[in-house]
Amino acid sequence: MSLQTKRLLLRRWEDGDAEDLFEYAKDPDVGPIAGWPPHRSVEESREIIRNVLSGPECYAICLKDDGRAIGAIELMRHTALVGGDGECELGYWLGKPFWGRGIMPEAARALLRRAFTELNMAKVWCGYYEGNLKSKRVQEKCGFRPEFVREGVELPLLHETRTDHVSSITREEWLQSQSHKTEGAMNMYIAICGLDCESCEARLATVHEDEALRESVAKRWSELNGVEITPDMIHCVGCRVDGLKTPYCESLCPIRQCAHERRCETCADCGDMAGCEKLGMITGNNAEALRRLREMSKQA
Repeated sequence: MSLQTKRLLLRRWEDGDAEDLFEYAKDPDVGPIAGWPPHRSVEESREIIRNVLSGPECYAICLKDDGRAIGAIELMRHTALVGGDGECELGYWLGKPFWGRGIMPEAARALLRRAFTELNMAKVWCGYYEGNLKSKRVQEKCGFRPEFVREGVELPLLHETRTDHVSSITREEWLQSQSHKTEGAMNMYIAICGLDCESCEARLATVHEDEALRESVAKRWSELNGVEITPDMIHCVGCRVDGLKTPYCESLCPIRQCAHERRCETCADCGDMAGCEKLGMITGNNAEALRRLREMSKQA
């Protein structure tokens, strides 16, 4: 059994994943905040794959690019939070190098879809321990709402107790969230930087085969950028749409290059969006672009 999203492959764990698991699970910033100690060896990681990450709905989170495990996500049927056959609990963790890219919300949404549409769940629980703000943010983005707080929860693997913040989402709430996706989050004509490609003159000239507009855009862009831009370069159907791109959009735009390096679909997926100097050159002069990105970030 495997699931796929735009960027991810969620598949069953295998013994061969032990080295990749150890690479990320040995990090003291990863396990303890989720309630388990760092792994001490590849062999320990292999045993955990066999005995812990072996549930029927436990998946290795992999990037489609290489298929290597970078985290785990699971729907669990028998936990302290689950109250009946129509309920389960969502648990997850992600390797630190992949934080801030919108990967975990993307994986969590895939599991929620499976829970409500394939496993016939009526309710999914989730929780985070005090201080784990990244996990809290994932749950907020996926539509979970706070239910209650549990004090003094024992963590036997760490020999300590913590405060657990518990949230949930029902099938009805999930269905409603699917029908009310914001236009900005779904619109592929919103550029990586938040600009509106639908109103871009390069796209309008391309779509309408308007040679006069193409020549006008080339002349204006040449003057603005201090380089020669010829009309034959003004061919673009949209920053995030498959098809023609201007040479700048295709290979020179620093924001596009940065997003691809970080495997972010838009700047809204990036954890560094707020303080990004590259993006600030756009949003500093275009408040609407920043508004779109913030709106998309709520759904990322």
